[in-house]
Amino acid sequence: MKIINLVNLFAVLMLTLALGGVALSFWTTNQAERYNARIALAHESYERHLHLTINTYTLFKQFGDAMLIGDQDQGAGEAELIARIRADVAEIRRIIGTEIELVGEEEIEELELLAEIERLIEDLIVRFEVFKQADQSSEMRRDWESLSNILTDEIDRDFQVLIDEALAEEEEELRETNAAAAAHAKLTNQIAWGFATLSVLVTLLALLTYRRQISTPFQRLIAAARAFEGGYFSTRVRADGNSEISEVGKALDDMAEKVEMRTRALQKQNDVLEDAVAARTADLERLLNEAEVSEANRRQLLADVSHELRTPLTIIQGETDMALRGDIKSTAEYQEALRRARDTARHTTRLVDDLLFMSRQEAGEVRLELKTTDLVGLLRETLATFDQGVPLTTPLDMSPQQIDPLRVRQSVLALLQNARRHGGSDMSVHLENTPDGVGITVLDNGPGMPDAEKKLAFDRFFRGSNGSESYSEGTGLGLPLVRSIARAHGGTAVLADRPGGGLAASIELPAKPALRAVS
Repeated sequence: MKIINLVNLFAVLMLTLALGGVALSFWTTNQAERYNARIALAHESYERHLHLTINTYTLFKQFGDAMLIGDQDQGAGEAELIARIRADVAEIRRIIGTEIELVGEEEIEELELLAEIERLIEDLIVRFEVFKQADQSSEMRRDWESLSNILTDEIDRDFQVLIDEALAEEEEELRETNAAAAAHAKLTNQIAWGFATLSVLVTLLALLTYRRQISTPFQRLIAAARAFEGGYFSTRVRADGNSEISEVGKALDDMAEKVEMRTRALQKQNDVLEDAVAARTADLERLLNEAEVSEANRRQLLADVSHELRTPLTIIQGETDMALRGDIKSTAEYQEALRRARDTARHTTRLVDDLLFMSRQEAGEVRLELKTTDLVGLLRETLATFDQGVPLTTPLDMSPQQIDPLRVRQSVLALLQNARRHGGSDMSVHLENTPDGVGITVLDNGPGMPDAEKKLAFDRFFRGSNGSESYSEGTGLGLPLVRSIARAHGGTAVLADRPGGGLAASIELPAKPALRAVS
């Protein structure tokens, strides 16, 4: 079947269901309004009967009081109650009339019962008026028994029976109306479920037909087109039948086969070009990174040297200026000026050597003179040079290590000087075996170092908050030089707080140092 015919068929079915649903909605609404109106009228009638009962009993009580103690308000209260009673009767009659218009002649009985209640009330009112006008001293006493009979027989019995009957009829009408409304709701629900079931069936049939005749073939075409867009020309539509969609699918399959052959040839050429470009790009990136690192090291070195050489050069110039200024001085004065200039020059030379070593280490071009060295003996010689009172703790089975003894000695001396300068004279050195090599630790009992300063302690020219040394007492390169020497050996340098107070500065050296390029 053609697609347009399918669309027309399902459109007619859906329109029929829609019109049926609208008609059902109008009918249901109309019936619901009718039942609601009946229930409201029944409630209103029930309330008016109760109101009528209350006003009637109140009226007869006032009549009795007037006969016993006299009419205090000259009948005004009784007249108002009589007016209320008659208004209640008129309102109930109007409500019954509305019910008759709504449901038919079946409400006539209520109207007759209301007329009987009204006759009884009017008759009692007339009789009470007669008693009320009787002589208070003689006739009232004589007719008091008759008055009691009226209150007992005609009000408490006859009037209440009529009122109870009217209220019972209203309650029965409420029950019948509620039952009819419930039956109508049930019928409406059944019809609605029928419409819903039919709508679901029609919808399912429409969806099934649409999916089979239109959606599935189009999905195949769309999937194939997406695959072709992504370059997957090996995908095929494989459409069945002789429909227009099938013809389009076969044309796409033929086109994809031809494009695939051309794409494969182009892909081979593209792969060759991409490999060549990737290899060249990697080489360029590596060279660029090396150039950037070298340039950064060069600039940092120039900045550090310029900063640190300014003070010693100023000192040398000042000493020479003082020696040359004024009259001729004694030999001792000239010698003292030259000695201070020489010491400053040595300090500057050591500073430049340390900077060059660290720069070469950062660039991977440091020179190490590795020798098989007795590390215990080296540490003892170092401590003998520095301070024989510093204790040394060593393991019993320490084997010789492949290290640069001069550089290791220099790093240990730097740690000792740093500990004495910042931690006091109570120091100790520990040598121990580690899983990866050996560790040299210098311990002190000083104030330690904040965590924030530990992160900066290995930066060039950093001086901690507890450092008070002058220019001649240090270069600011002690810990950075220690780290550079340790890294040149393939190890590291760390700072840690001691549990009992103080600082632990450690050098960790591997068993076999990594080889470095030598320039």
